[in-house]
Amino acid sequence: MKVSIAIPTWECHGRGGEFLDDLFRTIEIQTFKDFEVCISDHSVNDDVLNVVNQFRDKFKIVFWKNSEHRGNGPANTNAAIDLCSGEIVKIMFQDDFFYDDESLEKIVAEFENSDKAWLVNACNHTKDDGHSFYWDFYPQWNDKILHGVNTISSPSVLSIKKEVFDKVKFDASLVMMMDCDYYYNAREHFGDPIYYHDVLVSNRVHKNQISMRYDKNLQDEVNYCLEKYQRVE
Repeated sequence: MKVSIAIPTWECHGRGGEFLDDLFRTIEIQTFKDFEVCISDHSVNDDVLNVVNQFRDKFKIVFWKNSEHRGNGPANTNAAIDLCSGEIVKIMFQDDFFYDDESLEKIVAEFENSDKAWLVNACNHTKDDGHSFYWDFYPQWNDKILHGVNTISSPSVLSIKKEVFDKVKFDASLVMMMDCDYYYNAREHFGDPIYYHDVLVSNRVHKNQISMRYDKNLQDEVNYCLEKYQRVE
């Protein structure tokens, strides 16, 4: 199975290139080699493109400088996935990175041994230095997912068969609930995912991540999701 790694990018307050470089270094050492990297870049500068150019001879990169819906993370994620040609799409946010150099190999093996259409893997968290790791997080379902109780983690733990994305896309109306909404929608259409309890990804915690800067009312997004699926309570 060919894998596409979909990465939505932006300048991230001057750190976008730095974060992508860290991620690329963990992609370069993956033991599974039948993959491509697909980037939709919302950056207003060339920091991300400069890093892409440094790695073009190391693995296949599909790059699109995307000026559409700039600043909308879900829309940019959808655009990155649209670039993908692999049977499996692995979502990675640019400030996160692979923790295990066998991550792709393990993901492919799980899909090959299952008829399930999507997978969520365990992750840990790293401080801004990218070297200090803590809080191993193991994904599981809960019935309050549409209330924002996220027991699965960020989209960087998500791998999907391309056919799933043809039917279930990220909702561009959302910010903080984009992941919970997607997990709920995917489960409605395709059933439970593979819950893979091996730490494959590290989520970076830093002051510029969206969750740290979001200044709108999360409850508004929760209400939107509840109404969307007619789950008003």
